This record gives sequence, C-alpha cells and structure tokens, in this order.
Amino acid sequence: MKTIERRVRAHVIQTLHRTAVAPSVAETATTLDIPQSDVVEALHSLADQHRLVLLPGTDAVWMAHPFSAIATDFVVYAAGQRWYANCVWDGLSILGIVGDGKLETHSPQTGAPIRFDVLNGQV
Repeated sequence: MKTIERRVRAHVIQTLHRTAVAPSVAETATTLDIPQSDVVEALHSLADQHRLVLLPGTDAVWMAHPFSAIATDFVVYAAGQRWYANCVWDGLSILGIVGDGKLETHSPQTGAPIRFDVLNGQV
C-alpha cells in the first residue's frame, strides 16, 4: 500500500500544482489505473500520517502542503495562474516551486492588504 500512497500523494500534489484544483477520487483512480477503494484507503492513510488533509467527513483533499484545495486568504499568482496557500510560508513555498510571482494576503489585525513580490527568486 505504501507504493499506492506515494503515487496518490504525488498525483494530488502534481494536479494541485498544474491546475490549482485537487483531483477527485474517481479522477485519481482513473489516472493511476487503480480501484477507487484503494485511492480512498490511501488518502485516509496519508491524512492519518499528516501528509495531506481531507475535508472533514469526506474523501476530498483539503490541502497538500504547500497547496490548499480551497480558497484562502493567501493567494499566489504566477505564470498566469492562481493558487491558494494555507499561510504566508506556504505561499512563498509555492512561488519557490513555480517561480516569480506574487503572494497577496492581508493583515489579520487591521485588514490592510499585504503583498509579497518574488522576482528572480528574491522576495
């Protein structure tokens, strides 16, 4: 099962990287040519190991660091695409993966907008 878990986790992260949307159980099963029950088992095992997080009470991916599969207050823009991050550090990590771009968020205290620009790998 560890091999299936690695394949499922890699597919989730690669899909989030490519599309900013987490793959469904059905899509993952089809792409990896494995039964949906194996995908569900792998996802729950990965969640138990804190390698990804599932939306409570579901088999749907909520986050696979550094990517969030749901809208958050940490929005990353690069290469003509948008991703959501779970925090500033994850947003900067996404930029480390995809390259130059920007991370937009806001101050939790005042609500004032905060923007981090990354150019040539420098914040």
